[in-house]
Amino acid sequence: IEDDYIFEIGLTPNRADATGHIGVARDIVAVLNTNDASTSKLLKPSVDNFKIDNTDNVIEVEVQNEELCPRYTGVTLSGIEVKDSPDWLKNRLLSIGLTPINNIVDVTNFVLHETGQPLHAFDVDKIERKKIRIGTLPDKTKFTTLDDKVRELSADDLMICNDKEGMCIAGVFGGAKSGVSKSTTSIFLESAYFNPVAIRKTAKRHSLNTDASFRYERGCDPNITVYALKRAISLMKEVAGGQVSSDIIDVYPTPIKNFEVEFSFSNCEKIIGEFIPPVIIKNILSSLEIEILSED
Repeated sequence: IEDDYIFEIGLTPNRADATGHIGVARDIVAVLNTNDASTSKLLKPSVDNFKIDNTDNVIEVEVQNEELCPRYTGVTLSGIEVKDSPDWLKNRLLSIGLTPINNIVDVTNFVLHETGQPLHAFDVDKIERKKIRIGTLPDKTKFTTLDDKVRELSADDLMICNDKEGMCIAGVFGGAKSGVSKSTTSIFLESAYFNPVAIRKTAKRHSLNTDASFRYERGCDPNITVYALKRAISLMKEVAGGQVSSDIIDVYPTPIKNFEVEFSFSNCEKIIGEFIPPVIIKNILSSLEIEILSED
């Protein structure tokens, strides 16, 4: 990395797809294919080596509010060793202004910036009765966050709870009690899609602007949660050891359909003020992984 270049980009709020390196790479592919007539392809890291080793450490998940949490996925990794990350991982995080913490947290940050999908790791030993509930808590409930500040929750704040108490302000900030520490030997890794409006209101209410809330409140891709989970687990096994000790839990009662847009060639020319051949427009859309359903 010491001999590489770092490109800093400015994002408008509508470009949630470009909050990860893969999303930016997708744009670059389209530029190269359009301007340089290349046949570049977007190559995402493979997750084919992901496998479930056993089902010895299963966490039960209950989504109590599907409107605020349309999709929740997670998996357990047991027998890990929490320690400093290898230099390659530290250097990559340092190059984008992040401070390395430990190998587990560093992987969640790495995959967040790679895919644009926030992840959160819970210490399994701190999940009471091995049960996770996703819902809200009574108004004015006290909750201590990772920065050791006691915050007063609203009844509208979505929380990730164990069978006894809150563990994390969903999509915004982790709790002081349930985080990964040097003594952690098993983790439950969360990869979810939360309601963007609810996350934005919660983050604003508590004056918290985190890497996770920045992405969630702009709208993550609900269909990459499992990919990001597999990608992170594969990296964690590489840097922390361990075995996947549960099936992938995927609570997704009402799958979100792809967003459909009507596009007009003539309108495009009118707005831009320049004629772009339809074949080039279609090539740009395809390079951006936008599927053309029909054309007339």
